[in-house]
This record gives sequence, C-alpha cells and structure tokens, in this order.
Amino acid sequence: MKRFMSLAIIAAMLLLLVGADRRAGANSQPQILTGILNKMEKAHQDVKSLKAEMVLEKTNTQIGVTDSEYGQLLYKPSTPKSKQKLRVDYTKPSKNIATVDGDNFVFYQPRINQAFKGLASKLSKGKQGGFTQFITIGLNGSLKSASGKYNFSLVKEDEVVNGVITSVLRLTPKSNDQFTSIDIWVNQQNWFPMKFRGTERNGDLTTVTFKNLQLNANVSDNAFAFNLPKGTMVVDKF
Repeated sequence: MKRFMSLAIIAAMLLLLVGADRRAGANSQPQILTGILNKMEKAHQDVKSLKAEMVLEKTNTQIGVTDSEYGQLLYKPSTPKSKQKLRVDYTKPSKNIATVDGDNFVFYQPRINQAFKGLASKLSKGKQGGFTQFITIGLNGSLKSASGKYNFSLVKEDEVVNGVITSVLRLTPKSNDQFTSIDIWVNQQNWFPMKFRGTERNGDLTTVTFKNLQLNANVSDNAFAFNLPKGTMVVDKF
C-alpha cells in the first residue's frame, strides 16, 4: 500500500505541472504571486514531454525516521489526438512500476508478481489515506478544480535549492484534507516545480524532489507501454 500511494504523490506533481489558474491569485494575492502563477501556466503550455529522476521521502516526525524511494519519471500531457501518459520506474529500494494512460492505472510489484489495475479517476473515491485525491486533480488537469480547492500564497521569493533559485509557494486546502499545506519550490529558470512537501495533520511530511529534469526530450509513446508478465496476480480493489 505504501508503494501504491506513492503514485498518487507523483500525480500530485502533475497538478503543479499544469500550472495554476490565473484567477486564483488575481484578486487576493500580491502581484508577484500572480506573475509566478502566470509563468507556470505558460511553461506548461509549452511542454510536450518531461523526464526526471525522482526522490520520494516519507518522514514520520513522531519518531524522526525518513524512508526514501528513488525512481525515473516520464510524462506527456494530453493532446487532442492522445491521452495523458505517466510512467514511474522505481529503482530502489523496490523495482516497482507505475503507469497511467488516460484514466487507466497500473501499479506492478515484481517481487510478488502482483498488480493493482483500474481507473485512476475512481481512486479518490476510496479510503486511501488522502493521497489519491491528487490523482484525479493531476490527471484531469483542471486548473479550476485546483483553485477551487486550494488557496495560493507566496512563502519566499528567492530561496536557493541545490544551487537553483526558486520561488516557494504554499497551497492551503479550503476544506478538511489530509494535508494541512503543500509547499512547492518553483525553479525560476523554467518555472517548473523542482520540489514539493506536503504536511499531514499529524505532522508527518511527504517530500518529492525532481533531479536532472529534462523538458521536451524525445520521448516516444512506446516508452510508456507496459505489459504485465504472464501469471501476474491482478487486484482490482484498492
């Protein structure tokens, strides 16, 4: 289940990749925030593909322990002729594979030859600890739905992360949510998120960091293809 919820965290990043609604900051946020949101939106409009190394960290603040996962991420947004595609190949500690093609979701665990398979849009309707709500937001790419659920604010204008100058934004849910806030570090060179951190109600933290991010690299649709090995046990209830 831990690996399964990790995909939902990745889908949360797609909320950031699609940018933010200009109207979300126009009336209630300072002009500088509105400018950042506009640049993020424009950056997404120009994206045809994305490749990145990914680090996912889950911190239990009560006992001071952090578990880390590493992987390679591929992403292509939807177009009038094709569906949105996402693939994460975990490299350590597991070799799991997660894919999304339109609304079709697969999460494969080779160690036990088992796969979760179903519709991504239905994941948020289950009781999956709050993470899966981001899958729907990320896949449908709805800017209006994002601004309807979150307030946007600027935490800090210039913060250096791994030698890169970033703007730090905060998303605060307008209603009850597992996350009390989500902080996003936006790269001021390409206006894409390079890091985000969600704070849960119990104080636990989930941090996702992109490294060696490549925009509009040559990524074919075949790179997202994945066929389950023969004999895989398929689970359709999450």
